[in-house]
Amino acid sequence: MLKQQFSSTPAHELLSQANTFAVMPFVAQCEPFGPGMIATGLEEANGSTMSEVWTVSEPVSRGLTGRCFWSKTDDVMCVAHWLSKDECEAIEPHTQGAYTAVLSLLAEHGYAYPFRFWNYLPDINVGEGDNELYKKFCTGRLNAFESAGITPDGFPAASALGHHSEGAVIYVFASKVKPEHYKNNHQVNAYEYPRQYGVSSPSFARATALTINGADLLFISGTASIIGHQTLGEGDIERQLDVTMSNIGHLLESANPKGCKLAAFKVYVRHPEHVAFTRQWLSERYPDVNAVYTLADVCRKELLVEIECFCA
Repeated sequence: MLKQQFSSTPAHELLSQANTFAVMPFVAQCEPFGPGMIATGLEEANGSTMSEVWTVSEPVSRGLTGRCFWSKTDDVMCVAHWLSKDECEAIEPHTQGAYTAVLSLLAEHGYAYPFRFWNYLPDINVGEGDNELYKKFCTGRLNAFESAGITPDGFPAASALGHHSEGAVIYVFASKVKPEHYKNNHQVNAYEYPRQYGVSSPSFARATALTINGADLLFISGTASIIGHQTLGEGDIERQLDVTMSNIGHLLESANPKGCKLAAFKVYVRHPEHVAFTRQWLSERYPDVNAVYTLADVCRKELLVEIECFCA
């Protein structure tokens, strides 16, 4: 009932269709355009006019509560919250505030279980040591989860990437049914990373599975070339792709209770010169999987590529 697609149809036309849940146009702006339209600041890697679109099989209602833009059906809810350029200068408290607002709205509407978060930030790698923007974001997110009573076994799948615009956006899909969250046995749980990765470890699961209205779904978090907690293949895009897809393959085997199949890749490539190789490498090995390629900064400076997956 929930499906991810990539389309060249104009974003406003996609949003007007009855079965559209949410549209994410690949444009340079990271700012609110209205309920159901989530501009993240990410651009398609070759400059094409594209949008990510999530469709459903039930009626959709939309609204704005405070600074939270939302869409919902009887089964799922999407909430998006933007931060301004100035707020990103103090990313930790404003991340905590945004997450708190989003989680409170989900609870108010009765969608108690967030199962997939996306976080798109400016200058994600700027700052040294504990002052790196991503690390301060992680502390704000963790503080909000702890305040809401969400413990590590309830952390959902997530992605956190850097765009090349201003401002930030956080958005989430949530349900009324409890999902299952999974680890990757080849990696340290992100929320148990050693101190070298920041004051607060990243608060997400490697994958989340759930069944909504009879449909089995699996969401694989943004995945990169990490084994244990260490980056492999520094400076080597092919090696990083190989390790990344090995991690994803392991999750498909070990974190996939209903046997969902790969349906879509969302690929984040750090350097433009790696886009063509990455596209060819993946399309040769996964010709039946829909994919979109974006230019984005990955949470670790040495990571060249990150891939997330939707499986159904």
